[in-house]
Amino acid sequence: MIFKETSSVVSNNKIAKGIYQTILYAPDISAYSHPGQFVNILPSYNWKNVMRRPMSIASQGNDEISIIYKPIGEGTRIMTNWKEGSQVDLIGPLGNYWSNYDSGYPILIGGGVGIAPILNLHTQLGKKHIQHILIMGAKNAQEHFLQHDPINHTYISTDDGSVGINGNVVDALKVIFPDGDYPANGKIFSCGPPMMMESVRKFALEHNLCCNLALETIMACGIGICQGCAVERKIDNIADYSYRTHYALACIDGPIFTAEEIVSCL
Repeated sequence: MIFKETSSVVSNNKIAKGIYQTILYAPDISAYSHPGQFVNILPSYNWKNVMRRPMSIASQGNDEISIIYKPIGEGTRIMTNWKEGSQVDLIGPLGNYWSNYDSGYPILIGGGVGIAPILNLHTQLGKKHIQHILIMGAKNAQEHFLQHDPINHTYISTDDGSVGINGNVVDALKVIFPDGDYPANGKIFSCGPPMMMESVRKFALEHNLCCNLALETIMACGIGICQGCAVERKIDNIADYSYRTHYALACIDGPIFTAEEIVSCL
């Protein structure tokens, strides 16, 4: 079920260098959303652009949802100025969501603000007492808001080695499983920048690891109208070739896809 809901800002705080977390009172969306889904946001009631801004849901519950974002464009810069009590127009929950995480050993991998749906799944797994590991990558220590805590199966990596594991998230996988001794039922759940996701996708295929990827792409309308979020599928049989078999739409067919079903995350 999808709602158009007028929410109110509960809090809007900077949690790391250039990274913000907003908690929104949105009881309808909170009640019906699942880890992996997203909302489309009107940054301001004076917003003059046609399309909204998509944001993954980082948590839901108790009539609230949260989002984690980095101010890059006009919309997200407006969002940094939201105050407690500000009214925000939301559409959601949108897209599909993480599934089949209780049938294997989940390996959660997030990068940058792509960590939002991964953190949501991490919380869900914790509530269900499902053992898993969490890997979060960033450029440097200033961009991290989690602690490197291998004892509790939480790992962070940095490109410059300033904290945690030196390298990217794939390097972290190699450190955590140095002999390639991955769990027989291991399954990767990942979200992050396209280049990171493509590296994870290729790694998973090379090592025969099941892998679900929540793509970060332009999902301006969120309901399959604008066609701006086309994702190329792998087609084995030319007889099946058509626009809708050749291309999926991240907003309604995804944003979560398996590593095997798409050509690339780029």
